[in-house]
Amino acid sequence: MPERSDPSYYDILGIAPGATPKQVKDAYRRAARKAHPDLGGSEELFHSVAVAYETLSDPARREQYDRRERFGGRRDEAAAGSRSFGGGARPAGNSGSGATDDGVFARPPVYLPPFSPEQPPVLPLVLAGRQSHGAARQPGLIARLGAEARSRLDGELRTTALVEATVLEGYPAARLVNGLVFPNRARTAAGHVVLAGYRIAVIDSFTASPGNFSWDGRSLRHQGRPVALRMPATVREVQELFPECNVTGWVLIHGARNNPFDPVIDTPPGFDRSAPALVQVVNAGTAARTLKTFLAAGPQPNTVQLPVLGRLLSAAGS
Repeated sequence: MPERSDPSYYDILGIAPGATPKQVKDAYRRAARKAHPDLGGSEELFHSVAVAYETLSDPARREQYDRRERFGGRRDEAAAGSRSFGGGARPAGNSGSGATDDGVFARPPVYLPPFSPEQPPVLPLVLAGRQSHGAARQPGLIARLGAEARSRLDGELRTTALVEATVLEGYPAARLVNGLVFPNRARTAAGHVVLAGYRIAVIDSFTASPGNFSWDGRSLRHQGRPVALRMPATVREVQELFPECNVTGWVLIHGARNNPFDPVIDTPPGFDRSAPALVQVVNAGTAARTLKTFLAAGPQPNTVQLPVLGRLLSAAGS
């Protein structure tokens, strides 16, 4: 049997063929960080790492892959991943230049790994093709009586409607997942997550009583009083859960229903709203623009990462 020149999936992750599931997962996290295009890697290498992990982390697919390896019949699934469902060529991905024209958003989604009769699907096509999933987190009976719980629930319902109308509409590859609680030690919760390509926007929202807010990049105040924010910790925890993605947080504050630019959010002189930040604080009038700019600026913004989407759906109970 001729010797293969292309690396095996074990080579790509830097592990032995007998590696345990935990070793596969740990190796994937290390390789994903090194290969991520936003962190100095390349789209090609990052894609190869993702495909390798998806195969080796699934017992049935790993057994099938090992069998092909033994008999010399392995096909290059990483190359196959550049084809979309239906056999079409992959649309040109954004290399991170920040282009946000409507042409970028309108491109059809590319599913990774691709749907293929030769492999069991990571997610059913009916789920993968749906753009909006889950529902706002419902407070318990006692909490439902409190003003804070009502503010959050109303904010999440308005955010879902806003994202569906202004982000998902015209952006077929974007996926919105609502009402998430992740199975990590901290039981991290998030009102919403928007996934597009290799970027994740985490959103928490609430409705506010009248009055201006101020935001300096660290502290949020309403009428001079501090507002507690969980979002910085949430972003860090979600980033740990999804090292293959670039995660940023949004705190979306809803004011009067007939004015998307209410409330006003003041910032200090010289504060650059367009600079990259761990957390952004916005009103409904600026949310869609900042979200789409962030998502489209990443690599392959028209890719739907099925393994990532599957984990998000699991956190939402879908």
